Amino acid sequence: MKFTKMQGTGNDFIVIDQREKQFGLSKSLIKRLSDRHFGIGFDQLLILEKSNSNNVDFKYRIFNSDGGEVEQCGNGARCFYKYIKKYQLSSKSTIQVETKSGIILLSENSEGMVKVDMGMPVIKDTINNNGISYDHVSIGNPHAVINLRENNILEENFREISLNIQSSWEDGINVGFMSVIDKSSIRLKVFERGSGFTMACGSGACAAAAVAISKKNVETPVNVHMDGGIVKIDWDMKNTITLSGSAEISFEGDINLAEYS
Repeated sequence: MKFTKMQGTGNDFIVIDQREKQFGLSKSLIKRLSDRHFGIGFDQLLILEKSNSNNVDFKYRIFNSDGGEVEQCGNGARCFYKYIKKYQLSSKSTIQVETKSGIILLSENSEGMVKVDMGMPVIKDTINNNGISYDHVSIGNPHAVINLRENNILEENFREISLNIQSSWEDGINVGFMSVIDKSSIRLKVFERGSGFTMACGSGACAAAAVAISKKNVETPVNVHMDGGIVKIDWDMKNTITLSGSAEISFEGDINLAEYS
């Protein structure tokens, strides 16, 4: 199986093309491939497929490192766009892509930053979980956004709190720990369901920025600082939210799946 290893703000992926050939990647096989010692190593697997929808260019599926399929990944979407352009699979400047959560639009500016239209974020409610207050946000996939200044949480407790919150949701939830830097910047660390802490999370950046914007703690556009770098989120609370950032190919390779059976 040919694969391309990519990263967007330190969030890393492998991308494979299943338009002509199905590789039969089971949940257990994906988990083994994601292992950073015995496999390729990645946060998520991205699969390119043909779309059966009208006026849609490609279908894009996302699997976490535990093998579970998820709805959305903003950093992965940026890598997906770069993959399409690298292999000259489309000459369009704006690409429409089908995901499990709906259609997203991908484009690129003159500086090489990929822009993803992530749809309309929905800030559903505020929940208190064992004394920890968080905002429940849907941005194609579910997020719990915790404002650190409101909750006064130490970083050493992030993992325990994340697992506790995730266990209260049947399908899991991504947990983001946010702090406001100034009127145009926030800091964020995300514990992703099925992957754990990652260097960055695009949909998590959108969710956190949406909460901060809606509460007037910041003004759009917002720079979201994560361990892997910075992404820009733009949302006027009337139209869809957009995510912009870099994406790069790390290397390409082939792997013998029979070795993992």
